[in-house]
Amino acid sequence: MPNAVGGKDGPRCHPMAGEKYVKQGFDLSRHVREYHYDFVTVIDEVMSPQQCGVLRSRIERLIAEGHVKLVDHVGLGNTAVSDEGGRYLHHMFEGEDVRRFLPELTAVYHAALPLVSAVTSQDVVVSPYPRSDVNIKVYPPGGGTLGEHYDTNGITVLLFLTTNREAPLRMQVPRSHPSRGRWTERRDIHATEGSLLVMKGREVLHDCEPTIRERKISVVLNYYVRGDTWRHAAFDDFVYDGVAPPAEQSA
Repeated sequence: MPNAVGGKDGPRCHPMAGEKYVKQGFDLSRHVREYHYDFVTVIDEVMSPQQCGVLRSRIERLIAEGHVKLVDHVGLGNTAVSDEGGRYLHHMFEGEDVRRFLPELTAVYHAALPLVSAVTSQDVVVSPYPRSDVNIKVYPPGGGTLGEHYDTNGITVLLFLTTNREAPLRMQVPRSHPSRGRWTERRDIHATEGSLLVMKGREVLHDCEPTIRERKISVVLNYYVRGDTWRHAAFDDFVYDGVAPPAEQSA
């Protein structure tokens, strides 16, 4: 996998740590099983603590300097954008922001594709939508959150740059069995810096529990499956700009 390009405030490194997986016997079968049965798997130590720290420092500086906006809206979402109408409160680095200020994350995005393809057993492709291919969501202390929603892309990947004891990703996993019918399994996953979460975000309702005292930083890597790059027409205006989507259509 290609190396990240080191900036003036950080060294060059191997962001996907591919050699570590080979040397330590990376258990691909476990992650494949978890992804397909549990709808999510977490791969630890994909990025080093040193590189996470470099990126965090740059992200926090860019926010302090006003280079990115704060997304803050509530009650706007509906099924037209696969959203339950919850609260959105976080700083958002859009695709162009990432390419301009944190280009090594674009390298990570492309470097991770073979790994994501192997874990998901899919012919994975990068996003054709430059605004949303690689985003960063920074949840501030004191209520930073993301409301319940389904993702539009086929495969959701999160690279965590912080370790958090609060504000977990909350998932509602659909389950069924002939012996007991249908039910929902609820799971909480806390962020650990340098770990990579791979999820069926289009199939699982999920949100981020509000922060209390901590800041949480997640890099969102959006992938699609070859032949399926569908995305809601009104989704970007809603997510990035807080524009209310069209009214829900009655059945």
